[in-house]
Amino acid sequence: MDLFPEIPELASPYMHRISLANSGEPLQRGECVRITGDEARHAVKVKRLEPGERIELLTGSGLIAEASMVGAEKLGKKDGWAIDVRVESVRRAPPVYPQIDVRSAVPKGPRLEEMVDQLSQIGATSWGPLISERSVVNPREGKLDRLERICEESAKQCGRAWLMRVEPTLQFKDLLDAPGPIVVADQSGEPYKPLRVQRLTLAVGPEGGWTSAELELLRRSGARITRFGSHVMRVETAAAAACAIIMDLEQRHGPPPGIPGEEASP
Repeated sequence: MDLFPEIPELASPYMHRISLANSGEPLQRGECVRITGDEARHAVKVKRLEPGERIELLTGSGLIAEASMVGAEKLGKKDGWAIDVRVESVRRAPPVYPQIDVRSAVPKGPRLEEMVDQLSQIGATSWGPLISERSVVNPREGKLDRLERICEESAKQCGRAWLMRVEPTLQFKDLLDAPGPIVVADQSGEPYKPLRVQRLTLAVGPEGGWTSAELELLRRSGARITRFGSHVMRVETAAAAACAIIMDLEQRHGPPPGIPGEEASP
């Protein structure tokens, strides 16, 4: 008797997703779209998609289209593959409520990429480096470019309609000019209470913590000093946990009037 029988692979309930971020594709129902590059190669060589299979197209700017694969073509040894898909329906999704702009210290090594990936999955609107007195890492421009690619891959994985933006480095003195209320993660604060605002900024300090002078300046400016757990966390953990808690509590209490809903496009 075979003690370890082979179990057939279950079909995925999700359609294969393709990112068209920065492509400028209008995505109108009934049109045929040609996709090339890494997305086409992955669809053909890795996912082994065949004509007739369903695909979800994400523009990264709010449009989500359901399409079916028409065919694939090998363009050449250097040019790779192309696939043709027919758009069957298009809808426009609103940005996730609330819009959370995360500004944080930069963790070392691969922890930065892990943090950005997690924030994208949670639904943060943007992330950018925040330089405070005890910061130890200031990422170079090339590193920030790599993070934009991670945001794109993460959006495909979780199916978000709007790409999380990677913003330029922000100095602490400029944090006070951030749009909307500022929520500062620190153990000295009170537990988070919903603000019911459309947009806010979440600030997460370095592993050495905020200085007393920085906290005092933030308090005087009206920022909410907020505790998001019982223990001191690493930067990447604190940023993801705080963002998820804010998102959950705000959505439980519901958005303020005037938040748009999802709508279909012709």
